[in-house]
Amino acid sequence: MAADILNQLAEAVVDGDDDLAEELAQKVLDEGIVDPYNAIVNGLARGMAIVSDQYEKGEAFVPHLLLASGAMYAGMDILTPAMKIGDEGVRAVGVIGTIEGDVHDIGKNLVKTMLSAGGFEMIDLGADVPIEKFIETAKEHKADLISMSALMTTTMTNMEKVIEILQEEGIRDSIKIMIGGAPVSEEYAAGIGADSTHPDAMHASAWASEAVKELGTKDVRWSEEKINLGKIKYREILAKKVVSEKVDVGLETANKIKAEFESIGVKIKEEMTHADRTVAAMSDKKVDRLPVYPLACGVLRKFAGANYRDYATKAEAFTQSAFLGCKYLDLDMFVGLADLSATSADFGCKIKYPEDDTPSSEGHIKDYEKIEVPELKDGTRGYELVMASKMAKEKINRELNTPFIGFHEGPLLTLTQLMGADRVLMDMKTQPDVVLEAVQKCSDYICQLSELFFNEGACDALCIDNLWSNNVIMSEEDYWKFDGKFVYDQHIPIFKQYNQPYIIHNCADAVHFETQIRKFGTSLYSYAYYEKSREKGSQNYADLIPKYGDICCMMGEVNPVEFMDGSAAGVQKVKDDTKNLLENVIPVLKENGFQSKFVMSTGCEVPPGGPLTTVQAMVNTVKELGPKLQKKIMG
Repeated sequence: MAADILNQLAEAVVDGDDDLAEELAQKVLDEGIVDPYNAIVNGLARGMAIVSDQYEKGEAFVPHLLLASGAMYAGMDILTPAMKIGDEGVRAVGVIGTIEGDVHDIGKNLVKTMLSAGGFEMIDLGADVPIEKFIETAKEHKADLISMSALMTTTMTNMEKVIEILQEEGIRDSIKIMIGGAPVSEEYAAGIGADSTHPDAMHASAWASEAVKELGTKDVRWSEEKINLGKIKYREILAKKVVSEKVDVGLETANKIKAEFESIGVKIKEEMTHADRTVAAMSDKKVDRLPVYPLACGVLRKFAGANYRDYATKAEAFTQSAFLGCKYLDLDMFVGLADLSATSADFGCKIKYPEDDTPSSEGHIKDYEKIEVPELKDGTRGYELVMASKMAKEKINRELNTPFIGFHEGPLLTLTQLMGADRVLMDMKTQPDVVLEAVQKCSDYICQLSELFFNEGACDALCIDNLWSNNVIMSEEDYWKFDGKFVYDQHIPIFKQYNQPYIIHNCADAVHFETQIRKFGTSLYSYAYYEKSREKGSQNYADLIPKYGDICCMMGEVNPVEFMDGSAAGVQKVKDDTKNLLENVIPVLKENGFQSKFVMSTGCEVPPGGPLTTVQAMVNTVKELGPKLQKKIMG
């Protein structure tokens, strides 16, 4: 009988059946068949482990995990209050959240679920969590673990700020710190003082369960004596950081580059113009060298002395940032990424515009029924983006002969920004027709926005962020149903109508490339490569050029996080990685019958709080080495 109820609880979780999980949990209490702790560990948590194993094998996707976790929590809510003191031993306390400026919470939710299943008492702070909230909550609960996540490279630096405050307050050694997200590497985690990072929720949970055992008792590690010792220990480290933080590294490096440019000018005179080189590479024509453009968008605002809010919302600041960045760094193009909330803002999502950080959603709308297709007119965020892009495009075209690539979000990305990604992914399974209707409304608006870009002549080409094509998050079939088909049937025909190339940026780590490149007929694809996710489908130039070079110019893949280190060693690392990519890409192009179909770039946007010397290092390395390598290898 006990075995039966445990198996039924596990099956309810596997099936994602909240109601059944609640019913069975109540039956456990009413009939006393098994004790509540046993029901959680060997019933609910075991079911979660089964789904997680299916996920690892590629037999389940993120929506399945989210549904299973919902059923697990439904049962736990009933059973946990009934556990006897001592049943579960002393539970470790974890504080978890997505860092300030970042609204992506799928990975965070999965880690929380696995830690809960592993016996942690998890305090979920949600997404876009203020830095101070992590500290306050950890102190209040004398936590054992802080887990922070970030998907956007632009927000990653906030995780380091949390650790610095923990050090300053003397409690860093009282707690284990785990960070995660696709762009987070082991080197980055170690560099900011975190204890660990892991490629997925299962490994993260397994590490955390063992790591907290290394901590002393709460009374000792949270004692006043221990805290005072911690303050002394980290005083010297923090003193060095405070000195460096008093300097606006972006502004300082911008001024340095400007002064050098004004005295010397462009160091290397080249055979082709930026526009001719970029167009030639996309068409696989002969070039003097491969084009280069690190995805340096918001960081270029430092040349104009603009804060991020003005860069994102004021046409003049946006235009000056693009123009001066292209001028002083001699960029081959500029991508007009202002913020990733422009489309969702017009649907009614409240957006936070910090003075000097990336904009983000402050809250999602609650009801799908309230989604209405906005009228794209003067005063809307989309209209403002197009007008700012038009102004920037005209200036950099006229004065620098540099192409301007417009940028906005695709249908499903807009909906997840508007409603919350985890909710939308779960609803794909529980109420697919409602989600499809909402995606249709987002598609209607996205199509209007692209048409406005083209009608206004606001870009030389237009790039769309179609993020959710990811073979870990959803199957190719589901991606096609909930995003791809809308893009293919409604959005791409607009590009064909205006004789424009379809361009995608996707910084996901395991993309459905076949759909997004070959099915869509994509002309330029900006991608990220995560070596730690290679087994799950992350691919690099050596994989992509042979498969898709016949129809698509690839653009990537130097790690943008490296651009935050403006030290001599950091600048050299960017140079070395750029040189390595350049020396390897050109032979692969030649081996596959191509001569120029690649743009040297970063896998995602360069964080806007970093130095500009690293961006300059990548550009200059390609300019210095590119022509010789092109002639030597291509002839």
